[in-house]
Amino acid sequence: MDVLPRIEYKQFQLVEDQKALDLPADWTRQIAGGRIAVPGGPGLLLATGGNDFYPAVRVEVRGAEPPGEDALWEVVETAEIRTESGVLRVRTWDGGIVGEGLSVAPGRCRVRVHCRGRAEAAALIGQELYYEGVEEWLLRVWPLPERSGAGLS
Repeated sequence: MDVLPRIEYKQFQLVEDQKALDLPADWTRQIAGGRIAVPGGPGLLLATGGNDFYPAVRVEVRGAEPPGEDALWEVVETAEIRTESGVLRVRTWDGGIVGEGLSVAPGRCRVRVHCRGRAEAAALIGQELYYEGVEEWLLRVWPLPERSGAGLS
């Protein structure tokens, strides 16, 4: 799925349908430290380089871990999320849904986040408004096996 989320407050989200992010207390420190993908329970906060624009975002759901294309991207991070419903959505900072819901296997998922063009988008802050592209994202999601013995004490 290819989408162009409207970016305000330098972020967008990949989150489970009908759920809100439950970000850790230190999420602002993580972003200030250079993280671009901060897990928050049923989703991810994705920190952009630019603001007031529309980055090109592609989200792919895979059945297993995809091959790496990391050399093509400036920043690559991996995070884990959990979904109960098996439906993920791209959302803007205010919760607006962008594009269709994506079906994934309920349970634990891994997301490999790729980004490029952050510096170019950051350089346009205060210069241009609501341009498209420049910053590009690829989010690849795949299921993880449940841990054996989970919930046993």
